[in-house]
Amino acid sequence: MTASFTQAAPFLWLLLAVTLEIGGTYLLKLSDGMTRRTMGAGGIVLVMGAFAALAQAIEGMDLSVAYAVWGGAGLVITAIIGALVFGQRIRPVGWLGILLVVCGVVALKLV
Repeated sequence: MTASFTQAAPFLWLLLAVTLEIGGTYLLKLSDGMTRRTMGAGGIVLVMGAFAALAQAIEGMDLSVAYAVWGGAGLVITAIIGALVFGQRIRPVGWLGILLVVCGVVALKLV
C-alpha cells in the first residue's frame, strides 16, 4: 500500500463509521419502535457495522479524536436529518448545543 493511502485509511474508516451510524439511526427511527422489523433489523446491522468501522479507524488514530468525531458528527447530522426529514424542531438552545459539540470536536483535534 502507498503511504498516502495508509495515512488516509483511518479517516476513511471513520467516514464509513459515521455514515453507517447515521443510516442505522435513520432506519431505527423508521422501524417505529421496532414494529417494522425489517427496518429495525437493518438499523441494528448498520449500527454494528459502524462499531466495526470505528474499531478499524482507531487502529490508526487517537481514540479520543475518533470517538469525538464519530459521536459529534453523528449527533449533528442526525439532528439535521430529524429536522429536515421528520419535521423535528431544533430550538435555538439546541443549535447552541450543536455549535458547542462542533467546537469541542475541533478543540480536541487541535490538542
